[in-house]
Amino acid sequence: MSKIDIRQVSDDEFPLWDAAVEASPHASLFHTTPWLRIVEACSGSKLHLYAGYIGNELVGIVPFFERTRMGFRGMHSPIGSFMISNLGPLMPQYENLKQEKREYIYREFIQEMDATISKTIRADIVTIITPSDIVDARPLLWNGYEVKPMYCYRADISDIQMRWDGLKRELRKNIKDAEKKGVSVVEGGQEEYWFVIHSVANRLGAQKEDYDVPQEYWEALYRAFAPDRLKVFVARRGEELLSGIIALAYRDTVSIWVGASQVEMRGLYPVDLLQWKIVEWAHEHGFSHCEIHGANIPSISYFKARYNFDLAIYFAARKERSLRKIGRGLFNAVGNKI
Repeated sequence: MSKIDIRQVSDDEFPLWDAAVEASPHASLFHTTPWLRIVEACSGSKLHLYAGYIGNELVGIVPFFERTRMGFRGMHSPIGSFMISNLGPLMPQYENLKQEKREYIYREFIQEMDATISKTIRADIVTIITPSDIVDARPLLWNGYEVKPMYCYRADISDIQMRWDGLKRELRKNIKDAEKKGVSVVEGGQEEYWFVIHSVANRLGAQKEDYDVPQEYWEALYRAFAPDRLKVFVARRGEELLSGIIALAYRDTVSIWVGASQVEMRGLYPVDLLQWKIVEWAHEHGFSHCEIHGANIPSISYFKARYNFDLAIYFAARKERSLRKIGRGLFNAVGNKI
C-alpha cells in the first residue's frame, strides 16, 4: 500500500476538515472546528490540524494544541483544563474498511503523525486521548507512547423500556420517589447554564481539586452551540434549583457531559431523576445512543454503573521526548498543563 503523507490543514480548508469529521464514525463535537477554535482562543495555544493522505484520498485527521509552559513545549490532543474527555485521531470510513486496510492506515497514520510532530514542532511532551471505541492502541505503543486504558459508559437507547427495566431496582425507586416528592426536570437557558458551571466549580473547590477553566470558554461555548448541540437540564423543586447537567447532542448521541454531583435531601436523589430524564429526552428526540462519562474514578463509576450502560474503551497516551530536560516528577506534576 502507498505511504501516507501528512499535511497541515489551513484555515481555508476548514470545510474539508469538518467534512472529514462528519465522515468519521468515532468523531465528537470536540473535533469540529468551531469547538477547536474556541479552545485555541481561550487557552493561549496554537491549533494544528493534521490530515493524512494516500494520493488524493484523505484517510486520517488529528487535531493538536501547541502550548509552551515553563520553557517546555507540549502538543496535546486534547489540551488540559477544558473538560474535553476525548479527542485524538479519526479515520473517515473506518467501519467500512477491511481489517487489513484499517490496521495499515491507522498504523501508518500514527507513525507519520508522530514523525511530523517530531521534525516540525520538536515538542518535549505529546499527549493524546483517543476517541472511544477505537480499540487498537498498538500503533501508539509501537511509536513509543505510554498508553493506559480509560473507560466511559455508552448504550443504545432505541428501546427505552428495556433501558428502564435494566436500571438497578434502587435507582428506579429513587427516580419514582423524586417525582412523587415534587422534583421535576426541565430544559434550562443561560441562567441555568451558569448555575451548573458554578456548581461544578464549587464542588471541585471543596474537594481541593484544580479548577482553572476560563469563564470566556464557557461563554463562547454557549454562544456557539446552545441550544441545539449544547443542552442544559436542571432538576428543581418549585423554584429551587437542586442540580443540573450540561449535555452535548451530536449526530446520533447525547453525551452527559458536565454536571453537579449527587444531592441528597432526606432520602431524595434529584440527580438520579435528572440523568434518567436526559436519557428519556434523548430517546424522544430521535437519538439512538447515550454516553455517560465518569467511569475512571471508583466512587463515581459506582454511581454511573447503576444505569446499566456498556463500557466503552479509549486510551490516554503520552510521550516524553526530552528526558534530559524533563524529570519524571515534573512531568507527573504538570502533565498536559504544559
